[in-house]
Amino acid sequence: MSTEDFLKFQTDRINFKLHACRQHLRNLQYIQLKYNDLTLNDVRMSAEMEVDSFLYQMIGTVDSLLFKINDEFGLMIPSDRIEIDKIQSALSAETKSIDLLNDLNNANQYGNWYWTIKQLRNYSLGNSLFSPEAFEVLANYTKTNMKIIPYFEQSLEYLEKLIESIRKREPKLL
Repeated sequence: MSTEDFLKFQTDRINFKLHACRQHLRNLQYIQLKYNDLTLNDVRMSAEMEVDSFLYQMIGTVDSLLFKINDEFGLMIPSDRIEIDKIQSALSAETKSIDLLNDLNNANQYGNWYWTIKQLRNYSLGNSLFSPEAFEVLANYTKTNMKIIPYFEQSLEYLEKLIESIRKREPKLL
């Protein structure tokens, strides 16, 4: 990584966290490619760590976006209270940027991709995402039979497009 890229990541935490998401997903894909089964005892611990890290970075990316919006718009929401609905409400009241977070709010609704990422993270706090029960949980959340890596790939793509869209609409967030 170049010094310029490193310095950019120090000041742009959203891109840093997106980069971390990509790295954890690549690591998980590599494990899958090399061993063909993420549930094998030899690799399961590494795979679980990558899954947990990926989920936390996905959620952290959204949190970083919310923190940036709070700072850039001077919303003054305390850091321990920053949530999608509070930022959206404050944006509406303070700046009339009512629609800036509509796509994120939609993604966060029951059954949608960001809601599912949060549910998977919550599930992983007490259970393995590589158990037979977890595969059923994923299928129930996504209403598909999609495997975990393709679901993560799709979700990361959605997140990248969402961030790009929000930043294009609001130059303060670039």
